[in-house]
Amino acid sequence: SSLPAKSPFQMAPLAFLGAVAGRSPVFGKGESTPFQSDFCEGTVCLVHKSSEDGKLVTPAELTAVLEVSGPPTACWEFQLQVRFKIVPKGPVFVGFELQDGPLQLGIFTRGIARAILSVGQSMARQRGADIRYTLGDEKEGERPHIAIPVTAFLRMFRSDGPVPLPIMHPDKNGTWHLSQGSWQPIERAADLFDTEHYFTLVFNTNYIDFYLWNFVSIPALGSLDLATLCGSQALHTLIYDDGEAGRDTAEAEDFQRRRAFLEMELLPPHARHEQDEDVALCAESVDRN
Repeated sequence: SSLPAKSPFQMAPLAFLGAVAGRSPVFGKGESTPFQSDFCEGTVCLVHKSSEDGKLVTPAELTAVLEVSGPPTACWEFQLQVRFKIVPKGPVFVGFELQDGPLQLGIFTRGIARAILSVGQSMARQRGADIRYTLGDEKEGERPHIAIPVTAFLRMFRSDGPVPLPIMHPDKNGTWHLSQGSWQPIERAADLFDTEHYFTLVFNTNYIDFYLWNFVSIPALGSLDLATLCGSQALHTLIYDDGEAGRDTAEAEDFQRRRAFLEMELLPPHARHEQDEDVALCAESVDRN
């Protein structure tokens, strides 16, 4: 069945993948978008729930993707399938970053930011990991950034070649290798990543709605406009390591040395509306593919 005419699934893309030149739109409706970078190649798939006039209009097949990690049902799920061209050095991180300037925080908003970071840190520790973060106002040239090792995420898949996305697997936690057409559990070793296999990393949450540009269901806070912290800036998602030299843990964050395997720019609502003239062409291109 067709979606409502004004459904976000047929509106502007949620994000753009890759560098400024030749960027690819990502709409959040489960399409696969290929990418190439200096350090890896692969495909991304973003599934995001959507509502119109307060009613969910997410197609059933996409709702099923969002329900795997629940309850509660995730707001979105991001599947990144990647073949590394170089073996990552140390931990690989997924991070969110603002690139246009530091957070403009007052006493109240700084307290909110710390509360959200505290929730994130608690969730990360439950998975045996720590998050990195900076608010971007403690050191000149610093960018607001929060990141967590990809090994802290609950589902990871390995295969000898590319496989269609999204991957549907009923288990909520584990690492699997595709063998003779079925997913077999394997150990998630520290040296799991190599240049021979394809790895599909699965990220999701029920705490951020990018269509609405809101934090949702945050303990003790409820809902909160992302713009309260981000202002009018886009939110950049990065998959990276600390570069060939690694990182001196005694130092403050040094983002100059990192190697970005993938970068995706998530657009706030006002930025999506500013691109209305380009949206029809983007959507037409995705529909053809």
